[in-house]
Amino acid sequence: MCHKTADRMSGTSPTENQRPMENNPQTQEYSKPKGGRPKLPDGQQRTHAVKVYFDEENYAKLLKRHKRTGKPLSSIVYELAVNGYVKEPLSKELASCVRAMASMANNLNQLAHEAHLSGYAAVEERTRELSEKIAKVLVRVSREL
Repeated sequence: MCHKTADRMSGTSPTENQRPMENNPQTQEYSKPKGGRPKLPDGQQRTHAVKVYFDEENYAKLLKRHKRTGKPLSSIVYELAVNGYVKEPLSKELASCVRAMASMANNLNQLAHEAHLSGYAAVEERTRELSEKIAKVLVRVSREL
């Protein structure tokens, strides 16, 4: 039996059994928080596009920089045009050198503290070893730059 026939037999109208559309939460409009990146203020929006052509040699350089930095080509071109340079992230080798220098600086501070307490002779050998390690890391850094 169809639901219309059942409604007629029961003596109720379809509107009595169903909720009105305005009470249906699926049809009500509600304000949902907008996702995504917030809009920039008017003065900071980039509204002018410029199309640029490259020859093969310069395009290869641009692609090489793209692979090295992981930045989109358009961002690289924009930074070069506006700033004259592109901020590049530290290479893995250079980041490793920075971490090594930070730990060695901490060791050097500990040795200096110990030298003040018990005299330089007590830490002389360890200080010499540490200075040799620091020199090696500085050589690695100079190769990277």
